[in-house]
Amino acid sequence: MLARQEQQTFTHANSRFALPDANKPYFQALAPSHGTASRLAMYEKSIQSLPQPPALWQAFQQACDRGASSQKLGDIIKDDPVLAAAILRIANAPGLGVRVAITDISRAIAHLGTSLVRSIVSRHSFSSTLNTSGKVYDLHKLWKHGMAVSALAEIVAEYIPSCNPDTASTLGLFHDIGKMSLNLFTQYQQPATLDMESGHLVFEYKRFACTHIDLGVLLAKHWQLPEAIVQGIAYHHHPAYAKPSDIPESIHAEVFAVYLADILAIHLGFDTGDTAISMPHQSFEMMLPNTTLAEISDLPRIQQEIKRIEQVEF
Repeated sequence: MLARQEQQTFTHANSRFALPDANKPYFQALAPSHGTASRLAMYEKSIQSLPQPPALWQAFQQACDRGASSQKLGDIIKDDPVLAAAILRIANAPGLGVRVAITDISRAIAHLGTSLVRSIVSRHSFSSTLNTSGKVYDLHKLWKHGMAVSALAEIVAEYIPSCNPDTASTLGLFHDIGKMSLNLFTQYQQPATLDMESGHLVFEYKRFACTHIDLGVLLAKHWQLPEAIVQGIAYHHHPAYAKPSDIPESIHAEVFAVYLADILAIHLGFDTGDTAISMPHQSFEMMLPNTTLAEISDLPRIQQEIKRIEQVEF
């Protein structure tokens, strides 16, 4: 079962993480338990039958990791005319203020930014694999949420000491892929009712004998994502109830950046259907030493990224 934790000792209003005019309900902190062994074994076997990511996605991710130029990234995308057309269409969206039509894919990448284009490439690459008729979570909302968290985590990372923005951005994109996996297993679900006080992790556990954290780790391993991302998925809910020392030191800053970006994304309207927020454990305040989440949310860059993501239509 998922264990209810003691109420946090600080008030949201006085917290370094409080957001102005936040109208979202707050979940109590809930510590997720691992799914049952027999059920996870069954899910893992099913996930192993899913296809591996396409070669274009692999090449694009590797090029991003090397810091490749927009020209080189464009050369990769040109191999997929449907994807290239989608990126050009998004780059020319009226809300992005393009005065002269963008017809070159490299210029489109430079205009949109690598983080957003990487999100679009990932969605294009994986949607056919994860697009199922039985929905626990809305796939469109999941991708938009991941895009928002990815872009915001890259910005938040700059305010967290020793945080790698690229890793935070990648983890932000994939942190909730387990929710997409839940859509694959609706034939195994048990009756359950969502209790808004306890939240979606409890709801998932009652329905599937595991949570999206378990399935996210299984799917990330199957897709051979970097170990830092696999670990990040495993720990991405920890800031709600644990201390920084409870998360592997190699990724605890990036996990925290993604957690704050997740709060921001929900606050700004990019949720996955679970609109309530669990604030970080008080011990994480030391990891955001020189600013507050409210101050970050007011940055013009945050509003610019949100505007970009709002223009993305699949």
